[in-house]
Amino acid sequence: FSAARGSFNQVLSHLQSYQQSLLAGQARLMMAQSLSESDPPGAIAWAKAALATFVRVDAARDVAIASAFLRQLGVGADASPHLRQPLTRRETEVVTLLSQGLSNREIADRLVISSKTVEHHVSRILDKLGLRSRAEVAAFVASGKLATFIHNDHN
Repeated sequence: FSAARGSFNQVLSHLQSYQQSLLAGQARLMMAQSLSESDPPGAIAWAKAALATFVRVDAARDVAIASAFLRQLGVGADASPHLRQPLTRRETEVVTLLSQGLSNREIADRLVISSKTVEHHVSRILDKLGLRSRAEVAAFVASGKLATFIHNDHN
C-alpha cells in the first residue's frame, strides 16, 4: 500500500507541475495578446515564451494557438523552436547525470573532465532543449521526452 501511495503522490506531483507549466504558458500568451497593440516587440517575446512552454509540456492545442498568434504578429512560429541540433553522446551523458541531481563538480569527476567543460555542456543542453534550469532538465528527462533529442550517430 505504501508503494502505491508513493507512486500516486509522484504522479500527482508531476501532474501539478504540468498544470503549473501549462498555466504559466497561458498567462504568457495572455500577456502577449494584451501587448500586441501597445508593444509589439514585447508581445512577440511573451508569445515566443508561451510557445516554448507549450512545446515543452506537449500541449498541441496551445502550440497551435500561440503559433497562429505569432503569425498574426508577423513572426514565423516554429513548433520546435529550441532544437537546433540533437544532443551529442557526451551531452547525453551529462544530461543523464544532471537529471540525477549531481553538481557540475560531481559530473566532472564521474566523466573525468573539468567543471568548466561540464558548465559548457550544461549551457548547450539548456539551449538545445529550450530549458532554463537544471530542475527543468530533470523534469524533462523524467517525462521521457529526451529520447527524441539524442543523436543516433554517437558523436
